[in-house]
Amino acid sequence: MRFDTLNEWLVWQESCHSSEIELGLERVGAVARAMGLTLDRSKVITVAGTNGKGSTVAVLNTLLRSAGYSVACFTSPHFLRYNERIKLDDCDVSDQLLIESFDRIDQARGTIPLTFFEFGTLAAIDICQHHNADVILLEVGLGGRLDAVNIIDADIAVITSIDIDHEDWLGSDREQIGREKAGIMRSGKPTVSAGLTPPASLQIEADKIGTTIYQAGRDFMYRQAREHGRWNWSGQSIDGQPVELLALQFPSLPAESVSAALQTLQLLDLPITKIDYNSLANVDLTGRFQCRVIEGKQVVLDVAHNPAAASYLAKRLQQTHGVGRTIALVAVMADKDIDGIVEPLINSFDTWYALELADVPRAMKASALAKKISSLTDVDVHVSSTIAIAFSDALSMMEKEDRLVVFGSFFTVAGLLEFADGKFYDEI
Repeated sequence: MRFDTLNEWLVWQESCHSSEIELGLERVGAVARAMGLTLDRSKVITVAGTNGKGSTVAVLNTLLRSAGYSVACFTSPHFLRYNERIKLDDCDVSDQLLIESFDRIDQARGTIPLTFFEFGTLAAIDICQHHNADVILLEVGLGGRLDAVNIIDADIAVITSIDIDHEDWLGSDREQIGREKAGIMRSGKPTVSAGLTPPASLQIEADKIGTTIYQAGRDFMYRQAREHGRWNWSGQSIDGQPVELLALQFPSLPAESVSAALQTLQLLDLPITKIDYNSLANVDLTGRFQCRVIEGKQVVLDVAHNPAAASYLAKRLQQTHGVGRTIALVAVMADKDIDGIVEPLINSFDTWYALELADVPRAMKASALAKKISSLTDVDVHVSSTIAIAFSDALSMMEKEDRLVVFGSFFTVAGLLEFADGKFYDEI
């Protein structure tokens, strides 16, 4: 075995390939074949999209677990521990299982170079195969067609919203990006499309390969119920019969993701009569409008890092606005659409803290971010050199009715979680 600890394996993986990202299935597929990897004994659902992938996986996992099914999940990135990426029946995978899997991959690959994400994807598939779960949920890392996850033929493909992000890799418009996401579809296997206005390329690609798309707003939908805070949902069963679920309590996640997950379950060739839909209310996903309390102050964590996600965050903040002030703590990656992230939120905050992420090379300088924000608003904009300083300063100025919103990237939320480890409480 090359290494004995998980950290040694991860450090080595980060340095053993010349680039962080190299899309393509040839190398990772060759290693998978050498390892005999197949998930044929389980039902597999692959989830791609710009936003909402993690939310969709979380809802599917919760509902399937409520019915007594064994479920394995692969998502990325992680926040605090690499082990978060693979969950087996709600538990993070152990260091030992990862170490053993990485060793099997290393032995099988020979001289084939693999990226950090490809190692992780192969490990997830390998561990899921050994776990023999009833259902396996795989979240695509980037795009779809050439993402390492796509070496697996899924029983159902779910495509969440399609918006502009990762233009250097996926294309500069929704039609190009849609074609990349459509790559996870399979002939004769159903596809669930969560976005209300998907690009035409999605249906074009579906027609080419012969797959049926279940489209949000046409084949399934949700609407406000009479009961306050409840939703009615309607969709189709696997044999084309209408299905209706009434007075559901949706979690604090995008309703489009919840709705798509509900339709996906109807198409899964497994009995679903034992699903406890009341468990929907308990779905909680780190960094997705996640409300927590620290020192009696409300903190909202959200990984919004592209224009569509920023617009959704602005909408949620407006819907939940109270009598106090709303304060932003933000750091973003320099290669993102900064204007597209900041502009939808410019009227959402009474004070801004632009944060420096010195240990993240891709991060935008806090001074440059503050300058951008200041050009769009007259409210106070502060520059902070560390998360610790920004968080402490923000908390010290907050009244009980105020709230702090931490957003802009996974790194921003992860940094805050690491700094405030053990200090958070569920929302009061």
